[in-house]
Amino acid sequence: MADMAIPQQVACSSKSHPGKCDESSDIRVHFGISEEEKAAVKNRGEHVLKALKNLGLDVKKGPVVSVLVSGGGLRAAIACQGVLSELSHVGLLDTVTYLAGVSGSTWCMSSLYTENDGWKDLGKMENELRRRLQEDSWMVSVSLDGLCVAAERDDYSLTDFWSYSAVYYLTKELLGGHLSHAREQSEMGTVPYPIFASINHDLKSSGKEKNLNAWFEFTPDWAGYSTPGAYVSTALCGSKFEGGKLVQQEPERDFSYLRAVCGSPLADINVILKTIWDFFKKFIHGSSTQEEMLLTDPEGDKYFSEAMTLINQMIEQWGQISRDQQKQLIQDLLAKSLNQDLLKQSSVPSFLKFLWKTTNCLLRWTWGTMHNFLYKYGDTEDKLLTEKKNMYLMDAGSTINSAYPLVLPPIRSTDIILSFDFSAGDPFKTIKATEKYCKACNIPFPLVDDAKLDQEAKAPSDLYIFEGENAPVVMHFPLFNKVNCGSKDVIEQRHETYATFRLTNYSDDEVCQLLEDSKANVRNNKDCIFMKISELAKPAS
Repeated sequence: MADMAIPQQVACSSKSHPGKCDESSDIRVHFGISEEEKAAVKNRGEHVLKALKNLGLDVKKGPVVSVLVSGGGLRAAIACQGVLSELSHVGLLDTVTYLAGVSGSTWCMSSLYTENDGWKDLGKMENELRRRLQEDSWMVSVSLDGLCVAAERDDYSLTDFWSYSAVYYLTKELLGGHLSHAREQSEMGTVPYPIFASINHDLKSSGKEKNLNAWFEFTPDWAGYSTPGAYVSTALCGSKFEGGKLVQQEPERDFSYLRAVCGSPLADINVILKTIWDFFKKFIHGSSTQEEMLLTDPEGDKYFSEAMTLINQMIEQWGQISRDQQKQLIQDLLAKSLNQDLLKQSSVPSFLKFLWKTTNCLLRWTWGTMHNFLYKYGDTEDKLLTEKKNMYLMDAGSTINSAYPLVLPPIRSTDIILSFDFSAGDPFKTIKATEKYCKACNIPFPLVDDAKLDQEAKAPSDLYIFEGENAPVVMHFPLFNKVNCGSKDVIEQRHETYATFRLTNYSDDEVCQLLEDSKANVRNNKDCIFMKISELAKPAS
């Protein structure tokens, strides 16, 4: 597991006026959740209370239940759909206040929050998922058009490329909606309040044990650092700010980009590079319309022909040469062919910008670029927050593959955590990592017996309950276990079948099996979940 940055209680000085907005109200520095979220959670509480009464529980107030859905690529996206469908089917989904996702699970979440009625019929959404995954709906032309538009932004990175290549290819879906548009649903409290989790790479890599927590969250209202509390309006996350002032407004990043930020690749770098180049070849050789336009462009023809020769050389040699040699080929390409003069002179600059920016990002290995809304903002103790024009966001699975830090004190006070773990490998890695994190941060969390869990890791049960004084109840559900799989051998087969970095399509039988395994973990433990909710609910009298 990567080193985890430990949050400070206060990273902004008193001059930053914690708890108040800046003049534009686009940036807020405050500790704790926003007023908008408080209102949404209050409204959600009324729905929770109604749901508990429908389940025969006469209480004054229900506990705050947070569902955590972990990362795990397409496996996690499908399993997340299964979990939410079954929670709805057994009547427990309406008892959930928060839904927090990491990596692949955010692919499922984004589909649901895009649709205005997605939550009303999760069975329909499940069938739609099955149908979509059986279609060969990834289109080179659609991806390339999207990339050419993305390349017009000056914060283009490999995350844009990943969005229109691997994520689109795996999910068979491009989502043009925006998280801020889910505000109406969340405000009314008709759906769980969503939290999309990512990590600021620079803060994660800073190596300072007492540094600001690197977790970066996206909600329908605000996006930013929950500890110590620095946020920008979600609709403006990605726009340019300086000194707390909006300098240049950019269009809000859509769900497709958010999927790539939260679900960026965590595999071996050589596997990632090969995947990128496989898609790059498709874009290059599938761009006949763009090529024809260039070949009729007197300025573009010469440079583009040289660029194509070098790109084809790179594609042919990529797997047989070292990383240093790869970098040299990219530098040659940028210096000799895809230069800035060509971008200015050509009549089809967007396609060339895509080629130039992608190769440049490959050279620098640049992911998750977004304009830093805290650039030169106020007086802060942690200059890492304000000194750079850009921030670089990545998959939170590189730290803890579940969003525990975002639903625990001091940020949010959760009474029950339903942790659905879709991770590969050790099914207890997230909870063991969270216990260490909480000890370092003085956050109440149940004790975890690492040795006992290690003994059961190869063939876990379907539910583990962790409880402790002043700590939330954690109910942990490993995806593949001896209850829904039956044996250790079947568990191993499941992990092989549903490998995280699998780029071949799932058959419908495989999708249905994964949905059933995830549903079984809810169905077989629904009574236990309800019992814990009953224990922690405040009685009516």
